[in-house]
Amino acid sequence: MQTVDHGQAGRPEAGDELLVTFAGVPDPAAILAAWSGSATPVTVHFEGIGDDVITVLDASTGATLAELGSIQANRDYTSGSADFTGSQMTLAGTTITIVLGTPSGPIGRDPSAKALVWTTPHGSATESGHPDSDF
Repeated sequence: MQTVDHGQAGRPEAGDELLVTFAGVPDPAAILAAWSGSATPVTVHFEGIGDDVITVLDASTGATLAELGSIQANRDYTSGSADFTGSQMTLAGTTITIVLGTPSGPIGRDPSAKALVWTTPHGSATESGHPDSDF
């Protein structure tokens, strides 16, 4: 997993990207019912005081996409909780790309260089490459 920053480094903002890469091609309908992999709206939720946890929610129901699990940010981006509504999720090959939408709630900047940790029902993985400032 990686992030792509399109704004201020170390601060999640609209347009920033979260890339989640699987070992094989995932079944999109196992992640979100009736999803084909084409662009679909989701909400990205940041929760925590200290080390934030990032989850992806179904935009229509608010349910957590359990197969995507959660991401331990190892950073403090919010002082409680914040959502990025209108985010877009797509699947291409083995990679799900989530483009952050409109933020609501307090979002701060934490440029510290630490690795993200992705935990799913099937195991966990640490961000590849050197720890860097995400978002």
